[in-house]
Amino acid sequence: MINKNIIIQFFRYLWVAIGIVIILFILSQAIYTKRNLEYNLDFSKTITKDIKSWYPEQRLNNVFELLAEPVYMKIYTPIDFERLTVSGGIFSPAENDIKLGIKQNDGSWDFQQIEIVDDYFSNVFDLTNAQIKNNQLEMILSIPNMTSSARISLKNNWKLILSR
Repeated sequence: MINKNIIIQFFRYLWVAIGIVIILFILSQAIYTKRNLEYNLDFSKTITKDIKSWYPEQRLNNVFELLAEPVYMKIYTPIDFERLTVSGGIFSPAENDIKLGIKQNDGSWDFQQIEIVDDYFSNVFDLTNAQIKNNQLEMILSIPNMTSSARISLKNNWKLILSR
């Protein structure tokens, strides 16, 4: 015959083991361990769980065409990254001074000039001094010499790559 205490101990240790496995599983899902995080942006969706697309929406016509500047975007970052690579397409019929920037800890913006080659660009930002509030980076797209009649279109192929 099996002793009643042995059965009780068996189930006690079984429940402890199941509890530890569940806790380890939850922790492993909550910790981001990869070296890169890539977002393929879809401008037709203004808000996703990781991206708040260009806002304020009054400055955009059907999310692809800029009517006024500047516009902003927020990007979720689960951990601290060292670099952000932003690439994508912009169609600008005239020579415009297009700048992309990341908000810094002191409240200023780290602007970089967008050099468009065949309606495509790629810029790399250093995130050492980037301001991260609620695990979000804030980006700005600015076109200071944009006129009210100018139409600048964003292609729906933008990609953000956060790297460690």
